[in-house]
Amino acid sequence: MPVLLRINYQRQDVIFQVLTDKPSLKSELEVFLGGQNYLFVKSGNQWSLAEKHATEDLDLGLMDEVSRALALRFRISSSQHVIQ
Repeated sequence: MPVLLRINYQRQDVIFQVLTDKPSLKSELEVFLGGQNYLFVKSGNQWSLAEKHATEDLDLGLMDEVSRALALRFRISSSQHVIQ
């Protein structure tokens, strides 16, 4: 089931969907935003837009905010263990 996330960018609410199943365990996330799909990749604790989107005319500030929201929501990596 897609995960809906909301951010506030330039005083407007922006809603986007994470389409990837079990996103907390993945190093790539497919995101649906503004009628298009984008691929974000994890490097360390950061999410960034895949290089295949580099040639597109994008609002990079918006993409940075989406990356931050992904980092906050999916910050637990599969290599970390829960202590019980």
